Formats: sequence, C-alpha cells, structure tokens
Amino acid sequence: MNIGKSLKDMRERNGLSQKNVADNLYLDQTMVSKVELGKRVVSEGLAKSSVNSYNDAQYGFEVAREIAQYYITPLIIEGKAVECHRLTLKEMFKHEVAEAIDLFDEISLIKPPKHINQQERTQVSEGIKELLDVQAVTNSFIVRLEQEYDISVRDCMRDRVTKWKSEELIK
Repeated sequence: MNIGKSLKDMRERNGLSQKNVADNLYLDQTMVSKVELGKRVVSEGLAKSSVNSYNDAQYGFEVAREIAQYYITPLIIEGKAVECHRLTLKEMFKHEVAEAIDLFDEISLIKPPKHINQQERTQVSEGIKELLDVQAVTNSFIVRLEQEYDISVRDCMRDRVTKWKSEELIK
C-alpha cells in the first residue's frame, strides 16, 4: 500500500518527527522516510496499525480509501474548486443532502429490483451517485470538525457503535 503522502501529512499535522512515528510503529526511521517518499509500500496490517496508533480522522479515511479504493469516497479537502473551511463544508453538506432527498423523492423503489426497467435502474444509479456525493462531503466535514474543534472522531464513533448495538442496528 502506498500511504506515504498521507503518513507524512498526518505526521506534520500532529507535530511528529519521523523518529516519533518509527518508535510508535516499531519501525526504523529510514523505513518511515522511504514510505513517505513513496520508495516503500506498507502491508495492510502495518497501515491498520498506524491508523490505530494515531487519533487522526483524515489519516484514517485516507488509509481506508487506499485499502478499499472504490468503496470509500475521497476527502474533499485538497481540491481547487472549493475552500475547505468548516462553514463551506457545512453548506455543501446541507446542499448535497437536500439534493439526495429531492432525487429520492422522485425515485420509486416499490418494484422488486429484478423487475425494474432500464430507466428505473438509471434513476437508482443516479441516486447512489448522489449518496456518494453526500458521503464525500460528510466525511470531509467530519474531518474538518475534528481538526478545528479537537473532538476525536474515534471517540465519537466508539460511542455511536455502542448506541447502534444497544438499538440492535448492528451486531
């Protein structure tokens, strides 16, 4: 896995040296340097271990995307088309959610999936794309809130998982 840029950005955001990261992950400092420069790749196990070692949602999302490329949306934080301020992301979030709701108000999901025609299938596909837009903005908004308010997404997720389990929404 090539997580070098993400590792370097996380390290710099958290004021860590390559030696700090190497010590935390039981690696040699030269290994950290080579990973950051893209000269070495890391195993999925080491990538997961590094995510669990640091409380940094941006890094977690970026590594998750590297592992599950087309199932995790990229973060909208480095694009040239948008300012990544929390207020901008808040408005983008509201806009994308409203678009998705409006679209799904127009899509009929009454028929069993195996009985839909091509037009209905296209509508569902467009709905999924809108939900991916919502997911990309949501994840980016979550990251920005963690960074600016110093609230741990990891801790929030632990609380939510406990709640979801108690409500039997997940196992």
